[in-house]
Amino acid sequence: MARKPEDMDDKPMQPLSSSVETTAKRWFVPLGTRLAVPVLILVGSVAVAAYYGLARTSRVTAMRSKEVAADMVAQLTALSIMPAVVFADEEEMRRGVAAVGKNREITDVEVWSSADEPTLLSDLHRAGGRALGRPKRAVRARTLEPQSAVAVEPIVNPDGKTVATISLRMSTEREAQALSSLTRQLWLASLGSALGLALALGLVLQRLVVTPIRRLQRAAVRLKSGDSALPEDLNRAGRFEDEVAQLADTFVGMAGAVRDREERLALRNRELKVILDSVEQGFFTALASGELLPERSAITHAWLGDLPEPAHVWDVAARLEPAQAEWMMMAWQQMLTDVLPLDVAIEQLPSRLVRDNRYFNLMYHPVTRNDVLDRVVIVITEVTALVERELALAEQHEFSALVDQLVRDRRAFFDFWGEANKLVSRILEEMSDEPSAALRRDIHTLKGNSRFAGLSRLATLCHRLEDAMAERGQAVLNHAERHELREAWESMRRRMDPIIHGATAFIQVSEPEYERLLRSFDSKLGVESLREQLVALRYEPTRWRLERASEMLLSACEKLNKPRPNVEIDDNDLRLPPERWLPFWSVFTHLVNNAADHGVESTDARVAQGKPGTTTVKFSTRLKRGELIVELSDDGCGIDWDKVGKLARQRGLPADNPEDLTRALLSDGFSLKETLTETSGRGVGMAAFNAVVQSLGGQIELESAPHRGTHWRIQFPAAAPDSLGVGQRSDPTPARVGTRWQNKEAV
Repeated sequence: MARKPEDMDDKPMQPLSSSVETTAKRWFVPLGTRLAVPVLILVGSVAVAAYYGLARTSRVTAMRSKEVAADMVAQLTALSIMPAVVFADEEEMRRGVAAVGKNREITDVEVWSSADEPTLLSDLHRAGGRALGRPKRAVRARTLEPQSAVAVEPIVNPDGKTVATISLRMSTEREAQALSSLTRQLWLASLGSALGLALALGLVLQRLVVTPIRRLQRAAVRLKSGDSALPEDLNRAGRFEDEVAQLADTFVGMAGAVRDREERLALRNRELKVILDSVEQGFFTALASGELLPERSAITHAWLGDLPEPAHVWDVAARLEPAQAEWMMMAWQQMLTDVLPLDVAIEQLPSRLVRDNRYFNLMYHPVTRNDVLDRVVIVITEVTALVERELALAEQHEFSALVDQLVRDRRAFFDFWGEANKLVSRILEEMSDEPSAALRRDIHTLKGNSRFAGLSRLATLCHRLEDAMAERGQAVLNHAERHELREAWESMRRRMDPIIHGATAFIQVSEPEYERLLRSFDSKLGVESLREQLVALRYEPTRWRLERASEMLLSACEKLNKPRPNVEIDDNDLRLPPERWLPFWSVFTHLVNNAADHGVESTDARVAQGKPGTTTVKFSTRLKRGELIVELSDDGCGIDWDKVGKLARQRGLPADNPEDLTRALLSDGFSLKETLTETSGRGVGMAAFNAVVQSLGGQIELESAPHRGTHWRIQFPAAAPDSLGVGQRSDPTPARVGTRWQNKEAV
């Protein structure tokens, strides 16, 4: 498949000879008509110009003749009545004026004296005439009016003195009639001449231009059929070495070039198609509308089968992963709205599709014209082997992390493994379609513990399940999601079981404890005291749990790009039975994540508040009057209780007193985070922590003040010998069960 130039059509390529014929039909056939139009315009323009020129000349000539006639009559009349004016013979002046009036073209005559107070000596006005008025100056003057000519002539006595003036108006009606008749004759003559000239030019153009070009058009038709007599026909296209003949010669050369180009393009297309059909990638070209062009690589047929015609981009998605077809259509339409930048909109298109456990990657390469999307080249690559290799590497990495943890800290590993087994079992056994807050808490807890244990695939899967439940708005999993979780856990369990079953039970003793036992034997303590110390060795030191919590805190801060805090641990040499307290330590991770997310401040923020540059976080366990107390505190920003109250009211929760605010903070779905992250934002962790504490009969105390820090205190009632400090006896006195809240100014 050859890549089309930008100026080529999207339709299948036609032979260039056909294109030549189309061009010839489009331009050559109506050439006579298109040439006749400018010829007619030219001839018409000449005729109109000649007509108006002759008509104007005739009018000017006629008017000037009338003006001369009026001037002559005025001179003769002035000479004839001069004696009467000199001798003041009014009778003679009237006869002279009446004699002039015998000329029917004379409409008005007036004789004015030249005295200081001029008077009208004599006048004559025909019907329809009008007064001429006393001349402003006694000099000869000639003027043309719309329908007459006016002449003014001074009357001079024999001494050369002007004694009067005579004014007369001569009608030009006769000349106007003559001009009208002459204009019609001129128009007919011009029109006849123009038609004759146009006919002559048309015959010349037909003979010398149109006929040869029609021959050239017929030659283009014959070129399509591949007639070998083509050059001879074209050589007869013109008789002279003019432009038409040169065009014919050029066309002969072009015909050869067309055939050569078609052959080379066909060869190139075949070669490119062989190359594209040999690669293990699918190539499509889609118009901006989403419609696919018919040219595509051969492997796409093996992957997709026969696509409908016309096919669209979302039809490809429907064949590979039907669930993604609708999303592909919506994302493609969004790309055309120009709401998002083009590169951002393309990122919304599906990039990986799965069909029958086969994985396909999709890459989109936009082609723009004048910054407007014209088409998109889509490349599909099967990456099943790559995905399987990545999964195998990830599985091996997780297996190595679990083995490493088993070697380094067997008790911590078995605690995690046992708790994770319980969580997975509870999640998979929850087959009800009714929403379950406990299911959401279990998945969130499994996610946090898996992330800390290095099981990134399992943590990512849990995060995806949380997203799916959030999109549905219900805390339920469908059959496919449960199956995916079961397969993910079973794949790890199958690899770890042989190692776990080969491990033997053990009791781990630290160096200080060993030295303490020796001193007890040497001091000959009573059997009861020695037995108590030996029994305590079967329990788990809380320092181990607090040190793991410290590691989790530092890891969470690193992921959140927060400064590394100072961590202080005070375990008071306390040991606890691991089986009973495993659920608590499992959800204690949520409290640690909360401290990293909300308690640890940036160095700049702390310095601005006058605090030391580094946040301090304290972990402790102790026995007080037989009660187990676990504490976590920080000197960070504290809790914004106003914000807690506002969010509680928005959720319809009570917020009238401190106890209400604490219950809201620990309620399911409540979060102070405005954005969702992998570690927080869903409002599940603290609810899961509270639920487990309540199930163990404990109570939570919370002390926090803005900018002063937060102090969590979890108290559990005594239950000898469940909690023992070395050298201590537990107090069986029970403690209250519930949740307490304290808001102190200082932590």
